Amino acid sequence: MRKYLIILFIAFISILNCQLNQLRIEGKAELQSGIIISKGIQDKNMEQAALIVFLTDLDVDMVFRPANGLVRAVDSKNPGRFEVYVSPRERYITVNATGFKEFEVVLSSYGIRRLQSGDVYQLELTGDVKVTNIPVLISCNQNGAEVFVDEVTQGKISNKMLTMNIGTGLRKIKVVKSGFGTQEIEEKINEKNNSFNFELTPALPATVEIITEPEGATVYIDNVRFGKTPKSSFFNAGTYPIRIEKENYEPINEQITIVEPETKKIFTLTDIRAILTVKTHPNATVTINGRDFIGGISELKTAPQVLKIEVTMPKAESITRIVTLQPKSVETIEIYPEIETGTIQVVVIPNDAKVEIVGDGGEYYTSTGRKTFIDVPTGEYTLTSSADGYKNYEAMFTLSADETVQEQITMEEGSDVPEGFVFVSGGTFQMGSNDGDDNEKPVHSVTVSDFYIGKYEVTQAEWEAVMGSNPSNWKGTNQPVEKVSWYDALDYCNKKSKAEGLTLCYTWSGGKTIVNINANGYRLLTEAEWEFAARGGTKSNGYIYSGSNNIDEVAWYYGNSSNKTHPVGTQNPNELGIYDMTGNVLEWCSDWVGLYSSDSQTNPTGATTASKRLCRGGGLDSRTQHCRIACRSCAKSGSSYRDIGFRIARSAK
Repeated sequence: MRKYLIILFIAFISILNCQLNQLRIEGKAELQSGIIISKGIQDKNMEQAALIVFLTDLDVDMVFRPANGLVRAVDSKNPGRFEVYVSPRERYITVNATGFKEFEVVLSSYGIRRLQSGDVYQLELTGDVKVTNIPVLISCNQNGAEVFVDEVTQGKISNKMLTMNIGTGLRKIKVVKSGFGTQEIEEKINEKNNSFNFELTPALPATVEIITEPEGATVYIDNVRFGKTPKSSFFNAGTYPIRIEKENYEPINEQITIVEPETKKIFTLTDIRAILTVKTHPNATVTINGRDFIGGISELKTAPQVLKIEVTMPKAESITRIVTLQPKSVETIEIYPEIETGTIQVVVIPNDAKVEIVGDGGEYYTSTGRKTFIDVPTGEYTLTSSADGYKNYEAMFTLSADETVQEQITMEEGSDVPEGFVFVSGGTFQMGSNDGDDNEKPVHSVTVSDFYIGKYEVTQAEWEAVMGSNPSNWKGTNQPVEKVSWYDALDYCNKKSKAEGLTLCYTWSGGKTIVNINANGYRLLTEAEWEFAARGGTKSNGYIYSGSNNIDEVAWYYGNSSNKTHPVGTQNPNELGIYDMTGNVLEWCSDWVGLYSSDSQTNPTGATTASKRLCRGGGLDSRTQHCRIACRSCAKSGSSYRDIGFRIARSAK
């Protein structure tokens, strides 16, 4: 009988061991260099101890029994860390943990071949925990509340309770009911801890502010559209799923807990766009999705997609590539169409002359002084050189494949600027003013090309030499001509052009004036050219009047004219050396009067039709307000006035 009982006991122990969990060591032992063992910690043989540190993620009681006995009590002050002091040359340590089979740690199996005094090793101890389902009681003050365990529904509260079978271990329990604040706990479930009570309270709206970086993301809380960020509104307190979406960014899906009175959350979105660089020739055009890039693309951010990239270039066959851009990828592609090229060598005197070479395919090269240009596409080219104190030089040539063209230039001293004119280098400026009349608004960007402008207003002597008479009210050889209509001014320009063998700028057809602004003859200034020159062109100092903020320094006007015109050039010039653009007489411009556009413009010529023509600059009868550079005046083109004259211009082409 006794033998039978012993056999049953052994069988019971075997069954029990089969149900226990298994401990194990993760990886190899790591020798620690930062921990020093006191020499006073010694084993029974008076040798300095060694230290084995066990790190574990198991929250159970553990007992460590070295084969040669413990040197001192196991230190377990820090959760998950056990310090076991052992004799040097220890071979194994037995570990007993609640709910686990006894585990023998053979040190040599984990890389500790020979343990010595003062050594410190670290081992990671873990185990496979078998989950056992046990009954758990949830009590709640609200019938109908739904219970979730690890986000999986378990049923609803009835008669103020719910009984369920769930696995042991760390579990997240949540109780939810519409109109009440959600409650959530995280507990370790076991036989001793398996009953939990929830008290739900009515949910009250809380102020919720959602901010994203970048802004403009769409937010959904509990699958209800909350709005676009940054967004602040009300939402019932509780824990809800939140979803945040924005094109070209990774969506965010997580939980948000809203508490009273205010909840503020900031989310950083992750950009999933690809970065694309396309390298090619400077004058090649890269086309992607109908958008053109000249000279290639540098670090363009674009949505992940399959792209068709086309590279075109004058004098070369186009190249097409299909590229797949993955999220967050960085792609650099080199596409160089093959073209036939040659070499251009330029030698110029003076050696500080500026050289510009323009090809028939849009190629552009520039240098100062001598220069060799290599790998230049074949074709027709125009070369110009310019320098202060010299006349401009221009030549045309053809470059063939593998050819070297040599241009040896000796420039002629002098100037290309016609006598009595000032060269105005083109540029971009802000036309109009926000401080004057409504017709000066809006301020807008205007670009004008190079042109020549008369240094002075047309004088009575100049008028009489061309027209044979003098209509002016105040006679004086060097005083500006006035009492001339807009048509009279155009007639003067054409007759002067014809007398000098220049191409006429003005012709008439069907009662309409046709302007050839690119002709080399004389003409009136466009309003944009007039204002650009009056402001000082590219040398502008931003004055209110042309050349100064003190009107008496630059103009004959109501305050100092004594009610008459004065000889031209007797006041100070502006930054470009042009006289009387403020005061003396107003000056006819070629444009019809019209309102400004806010759009950027290049060489605008004004309205297509109107009842009056523009005149600018103020005159002998004008108040200071009407002498400002931005001020606009107008008059009937067929009428003449005692305070309106004009100055002439020529295109610089």
